[in-house]
Amino acid sequence: MVVNHKLPLESLLYSAAPMVGQSDLPFRLQTVRNGATSTWTQMYFASDLNSDRDMFDTLCKSLVLGRDATENTIRGSTHPMTGQSAPQIVQLAGNDVQQLVEAARKVAPFADAIDLNLGCPQRHAEQGHYGAYLLPKQNWPLIAKMVSGLVQAVDIPITTKIRLTVPKEQTPQLAVILAHAGSSLVTVHPRFAPAVRRRKGLADLDQVVQVRQALQSEGLLRNVDHSGGGEQRSSAMATGVMVGETLLENPALFRPSLSEADRIGGSNELSAMDKAREYLALRDLYEEFESPLKVAKQHIQSIICAIPHIPSADPSVTAERHRSAAFWSQTIKSIQSTSDFARFCQQHLESP
Repeated sequence: MVVNHKLPLESLLYSAAPMVGQSDLPFRLQTVRNGATSTWTQMYFASDLNSDRDMFDTLCKSLVLGRDATENTIRGSTHPMTGQSAPQIVQLAGNDVQQLVEAARKVAPFADAIDLNLGCPQRHAEQGHYGAYLLPKQNWPLIAKMVSGLVQAVDIPITTKIRLTVPKEQTPQLAVILAHAGSSLVTVHPRFAPAVRRRKGLADLDQVVQVRQALQSEGLLRNVDHSGGGEQRSSAMATGVMVGETLLENPALFRPSLSEADRIGGSNELSAMDKAREYLALRDLYEEFESPLKVAKQHIQSIICAIPHIPSADPSVTAERHRSAAFWSQTIKSIQSTSDFARFCQQHLESP
């Protein structure tokens, strides 16, 4: 078995998931300020990083700024890594071993780990034959070759992020193969990739349990620990949780894990406007190179337009929440220029 480098287990407690066009530096820093202990970049197609110098330079600049940012310091007086920088993991996608290896070697000096995307469910992944569309069993030899190639190419941890296989009972078997290939972390998003089943029902935490047990029975658990897909880690016996879309609506989701003394601003809860202001302040502080107008608008819209997941006995309250979200959504969508955005922020988001 290939011996691989490992991320500290403590850094996997609360992770911000990779999200295309949304895992920009200000957002990643905002999640760490509010309790996240590690962050993933957005997915990068390996061949794009190899051929597009501007894309590569932007990513590296983001990682360097993030590494040195005080906002990227893990908070929590009781956390074993308090005061240390939260790991930044770069996610790569592709199906060509050489392209992946080339991209990994270029990125490795700036990243804390490299993650192989085996879970993207989008149409472009299907057309390009990568992400979740590599999960069928006939592709497993290729997957193992990609992981082992990455492990041999760089001296930082190689990790993998997967969805459920079809049938789902094969998922633990795949996790073991990934572990033997050298993946030091298997993140399980316990949902299927096909659109008709992607959001159907609750996440299948039982499969996370099955993966953990499979790794344990192989004697690999100490080398290969995995994060659940955004649900409570205790119920799945997982090392930690990784959250994606819910963090877009609430970048302070992990904030309650911090003590009052460790929370910036003190209080347990932040209002939507406070969270929007926090994102914009970080965007201003760490430049806008990775957070152009389109990205900033999406973040502000996600935060302000989020409908609280609090059931109300009063239908009028629920209706008002939806009316308010619709108003803000339309207002933000109407912003067409940087000057429009500046006026919106001045009018609605200036600190009281």
